[in-house]
Amino acid sequence: MKHNTPRWWPLLTTNFLGVFNDNYLKTLTCFIAVAWVGTHYEGPLVSLAAGLLVFPYVFFSPLAGRWAVVYNKIKVVRIAKAAEIPIMLLASIGFLTKSVWLVMTSILLMGVQSCLFSPSKYGLIRDIGGEEKIAYGTGNMETVSFLGMILGTMSASFFAGTVPALGLAVMFLFIAVTGYFTSKHIVAKEPVTEESKETVRPFLFLFQSVKNARSYRGLNQVVIALSVFWFVAGMIQMTLLIYCRRILDMTDFQTGLVLTAAAVGTGAGCFLSGLVSGKWNNRIVVPLCSLGIAFAFLSVYFFSLSGFWFGLLFFITGLLCGLYKVPFDAAIIGKVPGRRLGPMLAYANQMSFLFILAASGVFAILTKNGNTAAVFLFLGVLMAATTLFVVFSKYLWSRNQEI
Repeated sequence: MKHNTPRWWPLLTTNFLGVFNDNYLKTLTCFIAVAWVGTHYEGPLVSLAAGLLVFPYVFFSPLAGRWAVVYNKIKVVRIAKAAEIPIMLLASIGFLTKSVWLVMTSILLMGVQSCLFSPSKYGLIRDIGGEEKIAYGTGNMETVSFLGMILGTMSASFFAGTVPALGLAVMFLFIAVTGYFTSKHIVAKEPVTEESKETVRPFLFLFQSVKNARSYRGLNQVVIALSVFWFVAGMIQMTLLIYCRRILDMTDFQTGLVLTAAAVGTGAGCFLSGLVSGKWNNRIVVPLCSLGIAFAFLSVYFFSLSGFWFGLLFFITGLLCGLYKVPFDAAIIGKVPGRRLGPMLAYANQMSFLFILAASGVFAILTKNGNTAAVFLFLGVLMAATTLFVVFSKYLWSRNQEI
């Protein structure tokens, strides 16, 4: 296989199946486990399920970054996909026995598994396509990620009330096994492995990474902008799960349609961004997308929207999110050379998921008194402030390396 004819499908399919299982498991838990614990615990359960999936990124991202430096990245991906099979078996037992603790444990383990191979997975984009295909590969990776989110969420919302626990378990295991076999077909030209000097102590790693990232113009600013995106994404997903059912009186299936509309829009935005990379000025387009997202959230707070128009608004919001996100992902990969990319991707992951974890806490505080609509006002103001940050930050899109 020549390096100038990149073979993308094994990596993209492996990524899709992993994201599918993550969202399928989490959303099923939010829909089904509520009946096991009672509606009074619905908000805490949704927050806990979201938090457990991202909590490992805070502590295991340094180790994941080291693995992307000292080991063959393809092997890391394959081992992680093999580990997904027993984790999904544990989740299956949890649903069959109606055990909240087993299901929550499986979500936590899926978070660990996803974290440990994330830098290796994204590091392979440049190894497969080369420098000139970074934006294209990143756009497609994010597209299949959101496609996995779409189908995982949609499948969970449809199957939650129609398929028995055994059927849910079979699907968990089928997706996990298929993901392992697609990972066996990944082919890439990787740089020579190196000795890693980064610590695996989580908070020391974060401190050192902030310092090391200063060697790459604008990298810290890119990480901050991307982390804010994930904070918003985490909060909006939790908000829609409750807002659609409590405020708009939607069924689980209708709620799933709204979540799907948002994810379809985001996937379409990611795909479009990958296609048109280099054909427009990110300094103009990205702030405009950020401002559009802010306007959408404020519209929900100040105007009465429901049904089709509510779903359409979140499709458009998702489209803007995809166009906003991919340039930042590509900027990280483009700024950092060779095996040094692994630790910087781990740093970006750690920061992003610290923000997502914070989103779970902020969501719980804002919705404590049942005022779910206040979340939209908060997110609208936050995205407006982020727009100013993006506009006035220097070197966000520069690839000049200073080392």
